[in-house]
Amino acid sequence: MKLKSALILLSLILITAMANADEEKNFSGSGEAGLLVTSGNSETDSANAKIGLKYEKEHFLGEVNLAALYNSEKTEIDGNKEDKVSAEKYNYSAKVGYKFNPANYVFFNADYEDDRFSGYDYKTTYSLGYGRKVITTDTINLDIEVGPGYRYDKPNLGETVDEAVFRGYAMFSYKFSDAVSFQQDLTVVTGSSNTNTKSVTALKSKIIGALGMKVAYKIDNNTDVPAGKEKTDTETALTLVYDF
Repeated sequence: MKLKSALILLSLILITAMANADEEKNFSGSGEAGLLVTSGNSETDSANAKIGLKYEKEHFLGEVNLAALYNSEKTEIDGNKEDKVSAEKYNYSAKVGYKFNPANYVFFNADYEDDRFSGYDYKTTYSLGYGRKVITTDTINLDIEVGPGYRYDKPNLGETVDEAVFRGYAMFSYKFSDAVSFQQDLTVVTGSSNTNTKSVTALKSKIIGALGMKVAYKIDNNTDVPAGKEKTDTETALTLVYDF
């Protein structure tokens, strides 16, 4: 509950800042949606959606991200076909920071994950630290963040695991042209009980105006997981993207 309150507070700060923004565009964002329905020999329904907002003005920066994933398939039970959910995940993160100059900043970040099939009721991480925009050009961007944090993971069975962690984050993007771009995100959160590594590789192409299409491949690896669970999850997504 404390983490949810912190995320709500950070989001309210960002939304208030955006609402009070002047005519100059200080915020940007994007929304994504993907849907796959199959029938015949295999009947499945898959949906994923994301929305992200970023705000920067003078010494202030902020970011809010929400994502959801759902997948179900028709399974025959006693001669009847019934829907069986095989994936359901929700992610929410918020970040606020203070910029010393255009390249260097300090930040506070909070992450919340609710994955029904991970063996956890929820996973949460607070972190703070130093960030730097190492490369900022019209073609190439490279950002890094490092700093300490604290993690709360609640297994489906057992007590909450809480511990100090170290978080590292890197984002590299390359713009091939005005229409095609590549982005690689890598996040590592390591503590005494587990190291979580998330990698997201994405290629985006504009269709018309602010509308585009993106293909992304995500790898989520944990060194320690509940009994019966895999250490590595992967996701491949093809989505429509609207930038604003």
